[in-house]
Formats: sequence, structure tokens, C-alpha cells
Amino acid sequence: MEKTAIIHGIVAAGDRMEKAILILGGGKIQAILDPGADPSRLYPGCRIIDAAGQYVLPGGVDGHVHFGNTDEVPIADDFFTGSLAALAGGTTTVVDFCEPPPGADPLACIEGRKAFAKDSAVDYALHYSFTENYRQELPRIPEILAAGISAFKVYTVYPNMTLQPGDLYCIMEAVAGRGTLLVHAEENSLIECMKERYRTGKEDMTALALTRPNLSEQMAVEAAAAAAKLAGAKICIAHVSCKETVEILARERRAGNRDFILESCPHYMQFTSEKLSGPEGALYTMNPPLRSRADADRLMDAVLGEEISILSTDHCPFLKSHKLGKTYDTVPCGVDGVQIRLPYYFSEAVLKRGLSMDAFIRLTSTNAAKFYGLYPRKGSIAVGSDADLVFFDPEGSWTYGTDTQAGAADYSIYEGLRLRGRCTRTIKGGRTVMENGIVSAQKGGGRFLRAAMPKA
Repeated sequence: MEKTAIIHGIVAAGDRMEKAILILGGGKIQAILDPGADPSRLYPGCRIIDAAGQYVLPGGVDGHVHFGNTDEVPIADDFFTGSLAALAGGTTTVVDFCEPPPGADPLACIEGRKAFAKDSAVDYALHYSFTENYRQELPRIPEILAAGISAFKVYTVYPNMTLQPGDLYCIMEAVAGRGTLLVHAEENSLIECMKERYRTGKEDMTALALTRPNLSEQMAVEAAAAAAKLAGAKICIAHVSCKETVEILARERRAGNRDFILESCPHYMQFTSEKLSGPEGALYTMNPPLRSRADADRLMDAVLGEEISILSTDHCPFLKSHKLGKTYDTVPCGVDGVQIRLPYYFSEAVLKRGLSMDAFIRLTSTNAAKFYGLYPRKGSIAVGSDADLVFFDPEGSWTYGTDTQAGAADYSIYEGLRLRGRCTRTIKGGRTVMENGIVSAQKGGGRFLRAAMPKA
């Protein structure tokens, strides 16, 4: 078995950041050696990679991406181009979605999504999204689990997906103890009321924020938290956008509830609703929408305090031609993020604001791997874990832009953003698939990951 030795790097082994030598072989981490060891003597002929001056971390796990669709308006990235963007930014594992159309058989939907993902260059797991037809879907949970999916999702908004608090409780009761739930939380009835208010005279993209105010998220999160507590379910609120949700978490923590956690995304911390005004406001649309500076700052503080547990992206970019020229209620909502996620938080949270490296690893890799039943295969540097690694050079500044973008989108909301520190190498399954910005991964190099029961 051919071996690779990574030397001189500062390695994230457990909760410690220290110099060590990693031995990779057969797609796994074979050994972790003292930095004074001689890998060439122990493993004659092994390939040497020198990581001097760099952090060597577990490959990123993005627990919330949308790679491709079959809708009328196509998502710019399919599984292959989305994979290239992920690997360029140090993410080696993603969790995508199986979202059944009306009346679809759950198992057929899952197999169809796997077939759609055949070109993936990253390993991937799937959420199964319950629909308004959930009463017919719940009896199929054992089959869904047997298919390797223990992550589920519910929506409180969107056609075919809108679920009321009572629906959430029924689903959560069925899933409790068998898997986890990701909750898209926006109160649909309030949104519809606000749309009536702004139906005339406010047709630019600022209406997206006005019709989906903080209160819409707050109300839906309150309902989801109450239903989950009654059902004994473990839930994560997806793409948290406002300060009120963080305060709900604080209340739940004071009450001793550890089964209620939050996920958020870089765009909610970097941008505000001011971006929605003007001729290019449509390029910054997603749901929930961008909020105020006070919300953005509170979310970044929640990252620093680890009140937010999982940093994902909700990566769902569209081409400019599909975004511009639409109204606020016809624009396809979604933006990029999978490539910039790790570099953004390394720059903005670690180097600029003092987030510890072990917390950075938990938020960008380990916590998602645990919540989605992929740990310790993913999200860990330990003997027996997959040899998925990312190198970060903490020195130097650089500018993110479309010239550095590896995916298929023709713009990025992060264009021109100055960052400190850089992802210089991504290793997946023991092989270098990105070095100094050049991605060399091949189609079909990724695998579907059968998820186990989530770790505590």
C-alpha cells in the first residue's frame, strides 16, 4: 500500500493543535507520529508532503448545499462543478437534499438523487425532505434509514413543503431517536400577509426583506422548538439569519435543552439588506433574506461564542441572467458560498476576531459530521478516519473573485472581498485534489455516505 507522510504541519489532533506527522494510506489516516520521527525509515518509499508553517485540519463538512436541480430555472452548479468549488475551498464532504415532487415514492426519489450525483468529486450524504404528503412518507422511514439516510428536513414555507406546527410535531415524533431534523423556519401565513401589504408600490428587491421580516423566522423557530421539545427530537434550525433566533437558543440552553442547535451561513454575517436595493439587488437574494447590521453582528458574536454550532452555506447559485430582471417574488433565491466558507471564517473569525482553531474545526467540520452521522469517518484527524485534509497558510492577504472561483456561477456575492490566510491544499481520500488554487479532481471521485445514527 502506497503511503504519504505529511510533515512539519501544525496538526489538529483531537482538541490539540501541535506538530505531528500524518501517515496516509488506502484513503485513511494510518498513523499519527511524533514530529521527531523519520517517516522515510518507518515507511520506505513513502511520498513526502511538507506542510511547514501551515495548519493541517480535517476536510470541511458543509451540511447544507444544493448541487443542481431539474427545475425550470437551473442551479448553476451541478454535483461536479459544485464539488470543484467545494474542494477549492477545503470542503471535502457535503450534505445535499432529496426533495420529492408531489406524490413521488421516497425510495425512487433517493435513488434518482444518487444517480444525479454520479459525477460528484466530493463525498456526499443526503437529507430526506418531508412534504405535505408526510403522512404517507412517515411509514417509509425504516426504508429511508436502510437506504443510508438519517438526516431529515422540514419546511414551514414553499409549495408542496409548507408544514404547520402540528405537522412538525407528528414528523418530529416519528423521527425522534432515529435521526436528526433540519428545519427551514419561516412563518408562511405572516409572509403571505406581508406580501399583500407590499403588493403595490414596492417591487424592488428590498420587498423581499420587508415581506419576510425577522418576526417570520422568530415565530417559526418558536413553534419548531416547542414541537421538538414535546416530541423529544434533535433539531437544527437552518440558515439562521436574525438575532431573535440566537436569543431563543440562549433561553433553551438556560433550560438545559441540548437537542436544539443552530446553523448559519457566511452571507448573513458579511452582508445586510442594503444590498437588496439598486439594479443588482436581485443578485443578493436568498431565503431567509439578508437582515440588518445588528443581526449580522449578533450572528458573528454567536459564532465566536459557539452559540451557532454548524457553519454551512446553503450553496445554491444561479446565473446572473436568471436573477436579474425579476420581481422580488419571482427571482430564484440562492447564492454561492461553498468555496469561500472555510477561508471566510478562517480570515474573519480566527485571524481577525480570535476564534480558537479547535472551535473553527468544530464549527466547520466536526459538529456537522456528528449531527449528520458521519463522525469519526469525517470531521476528525484520527487513526482510521478518512484521509480528508485541508492546509491553511495563516500568512498573507488575498482577494476573492470570479477569477479564483472554481464553480460554474458567473458571479459571486463575495467578489472583491479581501481575506487573510488561505487554503493552499486539499487532500481527499489521501490524494491531493487542490493545490494553490488549482483543482485536479476527477468526475465521479466522490461517494455516497451512508449515515449512522448521529453522535451526541
